[in-house]
Amino acid sequence: MSKTASKLKVASCKGAVLAVALGALMVSGCAVRSGLETPEPEAPAQWENQIADSRAAVSNPAWWQGFGSDELNQLVARSLSDNTDLRAAAARVLQAEGRLQQAGSSLFPSLSLDGGASTSGTFGGTSSDSFQLRANASYELDLWGRLRNNKAVAEANLEASRFDRDSVRLTVLASVANTWLQWRYLEERLALAEDSLALAERVLELVEAKVRYGAVSPQDLAQQRTLVANQRAALPDLRQQARETRYALAVLVGDTPQGFLLSDGGLDELTVPEIESGLPAEVLAQRPDVGRALANLMAADYGVAVARSAYWPSLSLTGGAGYASSSLSDLFDGDAVYSLAASLSQLLFDGGQVRGENTTARAAWLEQVATYRGVLLTALSEVDQSLGSINALEQQDQFFREALAQARRSFEIAEVRYREGDIELTSVLDAQTSLNNARRNMLDQRYNELLARVTLYRVLGQGLAGFPEAP
Repeated sequence: MSKTASKLKVASCKGAVLAVALGALMVSGCAVRSGLETPEPEAPAQWENQIADSRAAVSNPAWWQGFGSDELNQLVARSLSDNTDLRAAAARVLQAEGRLQQAGSSLFPSLSLDGGASTSGTFGGTSSDSFQLRANASYELDLWGRLRNNKAVAEANLEASRFDRDSVRLTVLASVANTWLQWRYLEERLALAEDSLALAERVLELVEAKVRYGAVSPQDLAQQRTLVANQRAALPDLRQQARETRYALAVLVGDTPQGFLLSDGGLDELTVPEIESGLPAEVLAQRPDVGRALANLMAADYGVAVARSAYWPSLSLTGGAGYASSSLSDLFDGDAVYSLAASLSQLLFDGGQVRGENTTARAAWLEQVATYRGVLLTALSEVDQSLGSINALEQQDQFFREALAQARRSFEIAEVRYREGDIELTSVLDAQTSLNNARRNMLDQRYNELLARVTLYRVLGQGLAGFPEAP
């Protein structure tokens, strides 16, 4: 055979291998679903605790800006770029992308190039050399969709990891807002406790003056001193709670707790964001935990199809072409070699292993169905509970304000009457306690009202759209 004919024959062999690979790729199409029925979301037509004028679609991704605080906006921005949990979640997404790339590689032919050289002979005698260069190709025809479904499983897992990252993002957003509000609340609690202490000390001065003139019993003085001492004892604990909250906020934004400072300000300086709760179906479409549950269900669905394909035979093709020569300089002028092979494998008996794998895959699918439905029900419950909490807080507000006004008036009257000797100290103490409780109730009311907004936006799945993906 001439060198030209030999090279044409090698080219023909290479072309045959390529044609087989391309034909196999054409056979491979989209992944085949298992045929199991996926449950559809069951959403009511409206929320039970629907708030008036809140039927508009949810479209407030940067809901934290509604509180009107530049400091909160800056803390959120820092957390989205530096929070360690969010960075870890983003890294898990990259891992899932790598696994998808690995799964997808099995749909393409495997090509390799290898070469070698060897020499052999006898000691003191003659020797012979051998050189070779060979290109190899192998491919498994995905006749029953096993490889495609493996890739589909990896794709669904990637989507689930992205939804996991989004869930972490929502948690970080809500945690930053809640912790920052808690710090402001504790600072106001501390200021309120200091005001209450100043009020108690003022009454103590009045009691001391009355005792000096013999107008009241020393027992009144002991009672008031007890009250003042207890109020002073409460201050260090409040300061420590505020300090711990500030440290927690520093960790959330990826900063060192030592030296992490916040600006002063009260809860009354903040605005309460408007509520746009949306319809139930819209909420289910936005929550990342719902998306993650659905992605896991789809992965289990494709897993059933993968397990089922084990019942059918597998067909693999291999081919190779190259040169062999006894001289390296004449390698490409040497003999042209090629090989083509096909192998068919069909399982006949395995003692029930494949059946067990199918049972396991089907059970995993049933588990994900139950999980998916549970997530849907939880989402619907959380949103309606959050709306109901906001409704209840709005109804309480006017009564707490009235109680504070009356408690303040009662204390003012009691203080004047005690000064004039018309009532006992116990009446003043009762009025003072009522005033402190009313002030505390108003502060708690404001704090809970702001927290309820954060909770609502979290359960609505808000804080994802319109922003770049986490690092």
